[in-house]
Amino acid sequence: MSKRLREDGSVWLYDDEDREDDTFTEEDLQDGLAQLITGDWTYGSEICWENMRVETYEQAGVMTYNKGLVITLPDGSQYQLTIVQSR
Repeated sequence: MSKRLREDGSVWLYDDEDREDDTFTEEDLQDGLAQLITGDWTYGSEICWENMRVETYEQAGVMTYNKGLVITLPDGSQYQLTIVQSR
């Protein structure tokens, strides 16, 4: 997979050539994770996962007894995904 570069040389978060906006939202992360888990690529734009750092809560130093992941984007913004068994 080739990386899509902006004019300043930084990497876009999306592989979608038609997407003009590189703004990342919670919905983008939700859809991207659904794509990865199900293999169903009909959920919006394809995210370029190579450009993100993913750490467990423990690795990231998050003070909690919960299990989860901290997802850090190249621009420094972070998202937390908490894993909770519902049944």
